[in-house]
Amino acid sequence: MTASDPEIGEVASASGATRTVADCLIDYVRTLRVSTVFGVHGANIEHVFDAATRSVGVTPVVAKHEFAAGAMADGSARCSGTYGVVLTTSGGGAMNVVPALAEAYDSRVPILAIIGTPPTPLVGAGGFQDMCTPPDTIDLVAVMSGVVGVCAVVSGPSMLGDALRKARAALADGYPAALLVPRDVQAAPAAVVLDGPVPVAADPALRDRVGGIAARLAAVVRDGQTVCVWAGEEASYLQIADEIDSIAASLGSPIVVSPGGRDAIVDPDRCAGVTGVMGHPSAHRALADADLILAIGTRMSVTDRAGLDPVLASRSLIHLGRHRPRCPVVSANPSAEIIECADLREMIGWLAKDLRGHTTPASIAVTIENLACPTPESPKGLPTRAVIETIGAALGSDSSVFADAGNTGAAAVHHLPFGGGRFVVALGMGGMGYAIAAGVGQAIASTHTRQPGRTVVIAGDGAFLMHGMEIHTAVEYDAPLTLVVLNNDAHGMCVTREQQFFPTTPSVNRFRHTDFGAGLAALFPGLDVRAPADIPSLTEACRELLAAPGPNCIVVDIDADEVPPFAPFLTRG
Repeated sequence: MTASDPEIGEVASASGATRTVADCLIDYVRTLRVSTVFGVHGANIEHVFDAATRSVGVTPVVAKHEFAAGAMADGSARCSGTYGVVLTTSGGGAMNVVPALAEAYDSRVPILAIIGTPPTPLVGAGGFQDMCTPPDTIDLVAVMSGVVGVCAVVSGPSMLGDALRKARAALADGYPAALLVPRDVQAAPAAVVLDGPVPVAADPALRDRVGGIAARLAAVVRDGQTVCVWAGEEASYLQIADEIDSIAASLGSPIVVSPGGRDAIVDPDRCAGVTGVMGHPSAHRALADADLILAIGTRMSVTDRAGLDPVLASRSLIHLGRHRPRCPVVSANPSAEIIECADLREMIGWLAKDLRGHTTPASIAVTIENLACPTPESPKGLPTRAVIETIGAALGSDSSVFADAGNTGAAAVHHLPFGGGRFVVALGMGGMGYAIAAGVGQAIASTHTRQPGRTVVIAGDGAFLMHGMEIHTAVEYDAPLTLVVLNNDAHGMCVTREQQFFPTTPSVNRFRHTDFGAGLAALFPGLDVRAPADIPSLTEACRELLAAPGPNCIVVDIDADEVPPFAPFLTRG
């Protein structure tokens, strides 16, 4: 985004009509280059929905639950590398969106939440769903302030400009922002002139610093030492896989990725795997064998780095990213250089260009080593690894894959192929059902931006029971989505934990069998639902459904007693 983007005032004056606060809010959404907004309708947000419906270039999508609406905005933002917008009403609607904003906050996804509140005359007068006069009411500002970068109350039209400036700054830093707008204020006339996204401030010293980094990396390789490139979630969000691949090729380096950076890979032959609790021993070995680690856009959470602290405490390391790593041993490592940069995309582009002029050494050969997972003696259903690999073989190069939390997510992170399309797993809050809603949001948004490719969601039955009815939203909007439900009639990871940590306690995490395939087929006539009982049938279902228009579903039975590729379980035996 640049300072030449349209301003709200310019958009407003072009219409020739009196603009309201609601109109200005949607005009601002347009300056963010967001074409799809998600939410759940209600009395105190209906003026904003009305403005979105009337706006050219903005499509409002109604979800079934506010958490799902927030996750839809999050999913579409991660895949576009831009922003997401969610609209909710007050009361339960405002509270329901909190977990989605918490996920966006922890994962640094810039989501704008516009939340309608009761009319100003009713605030403090016992108004229904009043949440802005504590301690008599819930303190919505305090609640929202804990899960966003900024929460601003637009108490009148004159306050809108300042509120948008605050939101704009938070979004520019990668945080979600919340605007609380009373219903009567939404309908009030307004004329606000404000730029769109904050342009990245030029750093004249940054270019020289990149040159120094390039020279240091080249010197390490020239001296016969090795570099390992470690890419993370910010690299995925910015879609800089090509530049990372160029850097690794110039250095002859292997690439490893955190779970959130899994799609920052162009050449699978250069990838040593995923790091962390769901990762590959080969990835950890590649980092341990390196003389210098070049970390790009990974915050090194425990999920990303579990088992690697001794390596990270003792190796030379360069960390590039908007946010500092969440790793005490790196912060304390005197050989670590931590460089915070507002524009990682530009920095990595420069670094790739500088390194192309150096002699390319022979590439280090890498082979991905999987974790060895024990399987049940008499398995019920199909082996999860075979299921994931079959799905992976059918994915197109422009697919977007969303994996849910738990055993399903661990298997997807570990066993899907590298290279190709986008991959998203929400490990901020790890909320079940996120992937279903986020995938639906991305699939719908892709139809409005004419983005090619299909969205594939891989989720367990527990996640489906939480937010699976967002398949209704996919059907309503004819979204190009395939929902894969891995059904083990359980909260699978909780069953594994019960067996390992509480072996003498009866399980509370197993369910009676549910025929999701028959249920969905009956609920949604015309929805193609398959329930393959063997790998050849699954192969055929994937081949046909992943190439079909509109939404469809595959339900596969697996075994709850399978141990997932999750290192903490396997080290306990």
